[in-house]
Amino acid sequence: MNLKIKDKVVFITGSTAGIGFATAERFLHEGATVIINGRTNAGVDEAVTQLKTRTKNDNISGIAADFSKVGDINNVLKSIPTVDILVNNTGIFEPKAFSDISDEDWY
Repeated sequence: MNLKIKDKVVFITGSTAGIGFATAERFLHEGATVIINGRTNAGVDEAVTQLKTRTKNDNISGIAADFSKVGDINNVLKSIPTVDILVNNTGIFEPKAFSDISDEDWY
């Protein structure tokens, strides 16, 4: 598949496992430069190593940040370059119909 994203910079939150990890892997296979995120340095470092091995693409880095902490969010904003693609895979939610989600829930 050619998504025409070669050399684009992608930032994926919540990407050291699961859907976020798989998304990072797909972008790396497409030739993108990927920045992943997790809550701990150890988790981020392990995921970066795995993704490099699996994709043979070294254009990957990571940043540890807990998005429930304003200080961590501010550090991410200061630390990462301009991105072309953002995948927001971080969040806590409760199951409910889309139309029942209030503005407070989104915040």
